[in-house]
Amino acid sequence: MNTHSLLTTTRFSPPRIGSQAVTREHLLEKLQRERHCRLQLVTGSAGFGKTTLMAQWRQQLIKNGDQVAWLSVSPDDGMLESFCASLLGALRQAGLPLDGDLLLLAGPEAINIQAMASLLINALARVNGELYVMLDDFQHAVDVRIAQLMHTLIDDAPHHLHVVLASRTTPPLLLGRLRAMGELCEVDCAGLSFNFAESLAFLKAHLDQGVDLDAAHAIHDLTDGWPIGLQLMSIALKANPKKGVKGTALLPDSAALRAYLSEDVVADLPTELFDFLQKISILRRFNVDVAAHVTGSARATELIAAVEERNLFIQPVDVPGVHQWYRLHPLFVEFLTQRLQASGTDIAQLHRRAATWFEQAGLVPESLRHSLHCDDFTVVVQLLERVQPSYRSVSHLSQFMRWLEQVPLLELTRHPSLMLLGIWGALLTVLTGKAQAWITAFESVPQAPQWAYQVQLLKACLAMHGDDETGCLTLLSLPVDQAATNPFLEQVRVGMTITCLGLSGRHAEARNVFNGLSGRCLRNSNDEMALMGMTAMATNVMLEGKVLEAERLGSSVLAQAESVHGRRSVSACTSATIVAEVFYELDRLDEAREVLANRLDILRFSTPGYMIGAALCHARLLDLQESPRNALEYLVRKEEHFRALGLDRGTACMLDEQLRITLKCGDWRHAETLQVLLDDLARNHRGGVLLRWANHDPCSLLEGTPGPGSTATGGSVAGAGYRRAPRQ
Repeated sequence: MNTHSLLTTTRFSPPRIGSQAVTREHLLEKLQRERHCRLQLVTGSAGFGKTTLMAQWRQQLIKNGDQVAWLSVSPDDGMLESFCASLLGALRQAGLPLDGDLLLLAGPEAINIQAMASLLINALARVNGELYVMLDDFQHAVDVRIAQLMHTLIDDAPHHLHVVLASRTTPPLLLGRLRAMGELCEVDCAGLSFNFAESLAFLKAHLDQGVDLDAAHAIHDLTDGWPIGLQLMSIALKANPKKGVKGTALLPDSAALRAYLSEDVVADLPTELFDFLQKISILRRFNVDVAAHVTGSARATELIAAVEERNLFIQPVDVPGVHQWYRLHPLFVEFLTQRLQASGTDIAQLHRRAATWFEQAGLVPESLRHSLHCDDFTVVVQLLERVQPSYRSVSHLSQFMRWLEQVPLLELTRHPSLMLLGIWGALLTVLTGKAQAWITAFESVPQAPQWAYQVQLLKACLAMHGDDETGCLTLLSLPVDQAATNPFLEQVRVGMTITCLGLSGRHAEARNVFNGLSGRCLRNSNDEMALMGMTAMATNVMLEGKVLEAERLGSSVLAQAESVHGRRSVSACTSATIVAEVFYELDRLDEAREVLANRLDILRFSTPGYMIGAALCHARLLDLQESPRNALEYLVRKEEHFRALGLDRGTACMLDEQLRITLKCGDWRHAETLQVLLDDLARNHRGGVLLRWANHDPCSLLEGTPGPGSTATGGSVAGAGYRRAPRQ
């Protein structure tokens, strides 16, 4: 019987590319640019789109007039004999002329590798034009003789023959020599991961062209650009569109994710290797030494090599030092962690080992993270003393405060420098109740007097959070002898002074402070607090109605904050708020929305004014670019958020904006309900800003008169950029 007649011909062409597939343009450009290499190697974990990439490139090659033979290698092709039969079947399917002797060697008889390679090379040498032999899922070709055959074929191939391999594991070929000769084109797991633009294109194709940028950023970060993860996320969201990103069923309790990883990734792993992976899943990053210490395995080097060889969602981390560091894909970590918890392993003991190793290695933050899992507060406090973050960057204060929160308050009062850092972190994340409680506790300890000036600034910050600009300025005007020795405290003092003066309408005084000697601590520094003080000046300029000047200053601060501290740093997110308001005023709505994208979650717990400004800007963009209904739904959620935080000013701003949109839509009945809620708030603030809001004529909002979200918002930033009524 003819062996080739029994072959499944569907394996001789790739799966059909769906209409929703994302074109991997930059990877296709790389493959096309290096198309003359003898070997193109695509390696990556399951679900990273190796097959799709090869299929897309195959289409390009065929359009260019090149000949392409395709074979989807299956587990049945694991031995040399069956592999050769399938390979020759693929070549015949592609219309290539093959000698009778060559076909005979592909039978069940023992194959002479050298003879097979020679006959195959001679046959392919007669082909005119460029020829590409694409072998997908090459990890199934486990027979070492197959690697020998492919190595000979690649080495002695005619110049027009190119072998393209896609595999979950790195094939046992002499790749070093090919690299040195410039005959190897490689695409690895990191290259296969979607960048954000590709993730956004995927989500638009699978969900909605108008997919929210914040949601897209969150999904991209959660999946780390893993294509199959994006697909599972899309399925979950499509099945239940009302569920938020964080509420989807993609995480470890997802049946779809568990099934995929269990069946396609870990099913065939040796017990020792899977146990090793479960234990190192507690580590955010690892090298051979820490992996050996935590797992107790003397074979850590070999096991990590096995993980690398199988491409089990492992990625090298570029960290200076003797050892190579790695990390596992976050979704794979979640899966392994769940399996570890179900295994009955003493996880606390694993964390103790990790804490000990990281401390001895001088990596105190990571040691601290593992110590917190062991509930050993003595060790935790000692580590916190050593890991105090620099005041130069305040973005880490919120994380530091969360660490401190897990330490009993009595223990914290014995460590004033730690406690003060925690209070600043609480103020930056609007935990004003906690900040007040910690200040009270702090003032009761004997060491308090030497920290009096810093406590004074903390109280001024609390006053500003409570819309008491007068009280804040009074506290700031007290003696400042200690400020000169601490740049951070001086930056706080000057920044709050500018903010309060601006919100009190004293714009010239605010400019004098900024441009004078005291403002040098802001102008000559790229510390985060200095940049936030610069943002306060941009807000003051916006309050004066000088939109273009606010754009120049705000954009400059935003660029500097992103460059020095990162896109999602506190300084970048706060400056993004004023820049978004400026873009809104200048009718650059897409730019306003983009600058807020993937930042609203950070701004959800920032100083009150920035929260209010960001929320109002985002709501007005939703109103203009999507629908009033979407804007109102968002404002209702933000109203609930501000109520939960006890910030009446934020609640009033959200109600007021709902009132404006509701009146614009002609829903007078609901507008009356909103007005009642505003009146109730106003009665609690008799004589204050909220009372003036509640007494305004709602109809004036539709006639171009500045509404309550304009210059009277008060607070640190607020929505003060909107000096004219929002667009209709």
